[in-house]
Amino acid sequence: MRPLPIRARLTAWYFLVMCLAFGLFSFLAFFEVRESIHSAVDEGLRDRAADIRELLERQWPAEQVKRELAAGSSVRGEDDILEIAETRGEWAYDSVSALHYGLHLGRSGKPDEKFHFSTVYSKRMPLRILNGELRVADKAYDVQIAAPMDDFYDAVNRFRLVLLFSVPVLVVVASAGGYWLSRKAVAPVAEIARAAQSISEHELSKRLPILQTGDELQSLSETLNEMFGRLERAFKRVTQFTADASHELRTPIALMRTRTEVALRKQRSEADYRETIVRIHQELERTSALIENLMSLARADSDNEPLQVAPTNLNELFLEISETARLLAEGKSLRYDQQLSETPLNVSGNAPSLRRLFLILIDNALKYTSREGRISVVLESSDGAAVTEIRDTGVGISTTDLPHIFERFYRADESRSRESGGTGLGLSIAKWIAEAHQGKISVVSKVGEGSVFRVQIPLSEEGL
Repeated sequence: MRPLPIRARLTAWYFLVMCLAFGLFSFLAFFEVRESIHSAVDEGLRDRAADIRELLERQWPAEQVKRELAAGSSVRGEDDILEIAETRGEWAYDSVSALHYGLHLGRSGKPDEKFHFSTVYSKRMPLRILNGELRVADKAYDVQIAAPMDDFYDAVNRFRLVLLFSVPVLVVVASAGGYWLSRKAVAPVAEIARAAQSISEHELSKRLPILQTGDELQSLSETLNEMFGRLERAFKRVTQFTADASHELRTPIALMRTRTEVALRKQRSEADYRETIVRIHQELERTSALIENLMSLARADSDNEPLQVAPTNLNELFLEISETARLLAEGKSLRYDQQLSETPLNVSGNAPSLRRLFLILIDNALKYTSREGRISVVLESSDGAAVTEIRDTGVGISTTDLPHIFERFYRADESRSRESGGTGLGLSIAKWIAEAHQGKISVVSKVGEGSVFRVQIPLSEEGL
């Protein structure tokens, strides 16, 4: 079964809430009006009882009291319903209206002049009755005073009919208004959905319209646009990475294919075949290195294989690296030296990855430093971090290229060509390794004077 649209569900909930609210309001209003009428009538009956008490306090003879009561009844007319009797039976009085409705005086049995109120029907007339006892001097009188409630109840019934007919109308009108409001409120969501559906992998630059409402819908649009921006950047990176990788792989494959085709065109000497095989082997080594680097970056992007870290002594790590670095430097007639901190610097890291990071930077310095140049490594601590600086006296990096050198497949100039043996991925991998260790890598360089690569990695608690 297909679920109802949001606007229909909102309207249904709105209708239910309005029904409950108006129903509760009507119930409370009806009983509040009726109780207010009872309270007003009861107050009038108390006033009438006070008048009678005042009359009895004059200590007039019984007959004179009766004449006064009768005179008052004639003035009040049919609404004067009164019965009074001396408790010892010396005299009693019943108004004409009391006799008409057939009321019988009953003792309330409540001392201290406390009155009891009740509602009864007599001859289809609703009557509000006060029963009580009045004490004057040494005498007690039972009193029963009543007031007709027909006019009041008619008003209450009319009020009830108004509620019965008006509340459903109000609920229907309010529900219709709620449906209109919910439809208006949901309309931007439908617009956002249509705009989102129009964004495909070929149109990731498109964005959703920003609704300047200052509410959740504007926040939703802005959040989705930020997400589309991240997707666009990621898609561009993947596309560019794929294109660059294809280009980098196509070149060595084309070279190897060309060399084999040339070698097979005619009979050649053993030396020629050997030279061809050596060249193909060199291209295979470069291609293997490129594929290995591509796999490393792919694992870094997927974040599925976090580095396994352990306490690592950087001093010992550089002592291991120094032998390899010196051999490479001697092969290019370069001077290599390193200055390590006297205090062991321990970090929480992955030793093979850190070794690769520093070898990438040292190898990079060796490639772009001319003969008789110098490579130096300095390891020290600063502000709770192990700071490594790898300095060279090489060709340097221009200010134009400097912001891009950590980008994948980026080569600054012709000196960073394939002849140098690079793939354009080394510095990207170095940056990833540094950031995976909660560190950072930076570079300062000047053309013709050399470069300084600086790596900062937080020290572990043991290294502080």
